[in-house]
Amino acid sequence: PVYRTLTTQLLPFALGLLLLGVDVRCLLRTGPRALAAMAIGAGSIILGAPVAAWMLRRELPPDAWTGVGALVGTWTGGSMNLVALRSILQTPESIFPSLIIVDAAITYGWMALLMWCSRLQAPIERWLRARPLGEIATNLSSPDAAQPCTVRRGLLCLLLAVGLALTAQVAARVCPVTSLMTSASGWAIVLVTTLTLSVSVIPAVRRLGPCATKVGYPCLYLVLAAIGTQARLSALSSAPVWIAVGISVACFHAMCMLVGGRLLRLPLGLLATASHANFGGVVSAPLVGAVYHQNLAPVGLLLAIGANALGTYAGLLSAWGCRVLLQQ
Repeated sequence: PVYRTLTTQLLPFALGLLLLGVDVRCLLRTGPRALAAMAIGAGSIILGAPVAAWMLRRELPPDAWTGVGALVGTWTGGSMNLVALRSILQTPESIFPSLIIVDAAITYGWMALLMWCSRLQAPIERWLRARPLGEIATNLSSPDAAQPCTVRRGLLCLLLAVGLALTAQVAARVCPVTSLMTSASGWAIVLVTTLTLSVSVIPAVRRLGPCATKVGYPCLYLVLAAIGTQARLSALSSAPVWIAVGISVACFHAMCMLVGGRLLRLPLGLLATASHANFGGVVSAPLVGAVYHQNLAPVGLLLAIGANALGTYAGLLSAWGCRVLLQQ
């Protein structure tokens, strides 16, 4: 019961802290080419995951759509989206351990492949008919990133996060139960995400972001640990079929990125950075970008931050599509 309480009560608070510093304006400054590459990457994962689950439906459990939604959340956002969607969709304990394995295997395998492809950058870009990278990412630093973390700012972060979490919890009580939102805790997570992104457009609130993450990440790690204690190792026997789902999604994603890149004449470095901003996260996406061009490191960081903000919605959309497909 303690672990379950930690998951349901602490997660909205952690999400509120981690999303306070999202700077949408700075994200938009990455330019239309970077945003187009990111949209192609996210869209291919959102569409590809339900199709892959449908192709392997005979090997997957009936509630596999909840696992698909969680995977799409982490592959278009990050770990916090995986945890959020697990709570929203009520992903069974018989599925969740396998999702952890496939997430790690696909994410780091994909990162290694993207880095290796940097050796083939010239011939691939000739096939893509890529236009030069230009002056992209030369001035993308957010003024809010340099804000110092003081005791006063820390207290303000805590008060704001508690207020957002409590507001979402109260509002969730009056929200209707649906096929996707089966509990009040699920509604609370969606509402706190939406409320936090709404107030983060206020500069004074957004400046609290760097300080808020210092508290938000430890809270998220505690939630992840609480989830891990509830898992059954016997559930790992279903991991191979979920790895097959992950490989299918990655192949479909790669095909869409190459076709989209050729149509829009996007350079391979930008495609790789946007791709791993989806599959990876705020730590690894800048590393992949820097392998191709030093100016792509801040682009990878910003795209990954934006993906964190939207990953929960992407997972919900994909879960809905997967449920519809599997019911056919």
